[in-house]
Amino acid sequence: MSEPASKRSRSRSISTDRGRARSVSSDNSESSSARDTRSYAYRAVNYVTILETKGCFMQPSPAGPMPDDIALCERLLHQPIATPQGTLFDDEYIDRFHYALRNRSEARLLVDLHPLIMPSAENQFIRGTQGLRDVIDGYNDPWLKTEPIYGPKPQPDHARGLKWSVFTESQRRKLGIRPDEKSPYTAREDMYFPYLTAEIKCGNQALELADRQNMHSMCIALRAVVSLCQAAGCTEEVHRRILGFSISHELDGFRIYGYYPEFEEDKVLFYRWPIAQPNAWTLEDRWTCYRFVKNVDREFLRIHTDRLMRVLGRVPDPEDDTLGIDVDEVESQLSIIGSQERPGYRRAASSQSRGLQPELRMMVQTLKQQLAEQKTREERLLAQLEEQNIRQRQLEKDQKEREEKREVEQKAREAEQKVREEKLLAQLELQGRLLARLEKEDFK
Repeated sequence: MSEPASKRSRSRSISTDRGRARSVSSDNSESSSARDTRSYAYRAVNYVTILETKGCFMQPSPAGPMPDDIALCERLLHQPIATPQGTLFDDEYIDRFHYALRNRSEARLLVDLHPLIMPSAENQFIRGTQGLRDVIDGYNDPWLKTEPIYGPKPQPDHARGLKWSVFTESQRRKLGIRPDEKSPYTAREDMYFPYLTAEIKCGNQALELADRQNMHSMCIALRAVVSLCQAAGCTEEVHRRILGFSISHELDGFRIYGYYPEFEEDKVLFYRWPIAQPNAWTLEDRWTCYRFVKNVDREFLRIHTDRLMRVLGRVPDPEDDTLGIDVDEVESQLSIIGSQERPGYRRAASSQSRGLQPELRMMVQTLKQQLAEQKTREERLLAQLEEQNIRQRQLEKDQKEREEKREVEQKAREAEQKVREEKLLAQLELQGRLLARLEKEDFK
């Protein structure tokens, strides 16, 4: 099935007096006050503490990621690549380029510097990088199709995720995703399972603010993968596994992080793993971020996609639902109920019923998984009982054989004893006759 066309309104970026790029749509729907409100939430002194109460920690866990994932991060950071030529990072331009960006807005950094840090995946595909065919970029797009963990919905300066076209029709049914509906696996209308985000900032505490925004975005991205694994009953697949990355940068500071979940009993916690803090204006680190992103697209993207395909393979297809639960029929009934309400509420009811479909499908899938697990436990228990019965019958058979053997041995001993007694009686009788004869002869 071909990828549906995006219906997003195009926007242009302008710089504000705060140095932040503000997306302004053709209908001027994005107000300055809305942007200020979102920024204020991330600037709150207690924001990090509130995230921790939600299970999101801007630090490594005591256990850390799996050792092979730590090795993966090092490989992504240092694996050599071909760097671009004829850019403003060339030796003859870099000093003047650096000077030209001083005291400039985030929009200027996004336009001129950021492509040398995190190049566009879609542009690379246009130039022939076939491995990025199913990857989509997002620039300053609100993640309207997801629920925030705390505060405003994420709106990363740059994000990478998977296109609709990466999934087969069967996989879309399992996910319950449609281009025009919300889904726990969707960031915006045509981006699924994001794996890389970037934030560009200027001003005081720029990197700290960027780190907070990236943490929020990536925790939501990880939550999507974890939710899928929970539906498939294979959370061990992602325990302490790095599932995504972020880059925070200003003009002179750059930070690269990885993110991973940990499962503790009945809860899931999200942690951040520091990878590098390069200085792009030195010869040694000039292409570090660029190299890292290219290696993420070249190596981690395949790991990310293969993991999703593997987990999706363990999720039952709704069309094979043996429970006889028809999600479309349930939606139809919900629509009928909504239509019986007052006319002013009909549209809201219809939207609500459409939004329920992914949750209903997930409930059906979870119930089927639970029933399958219950059946497996029952079969295992029956096998154990049968094995116990076999052992018991064998014990009884062995006991009977031992008793029969003892009985035979006892009869043999008794027969032998009887023979000895008969021999002894015969000898005594013979001796008595001899003694009587001798006495008779002596008497004569």
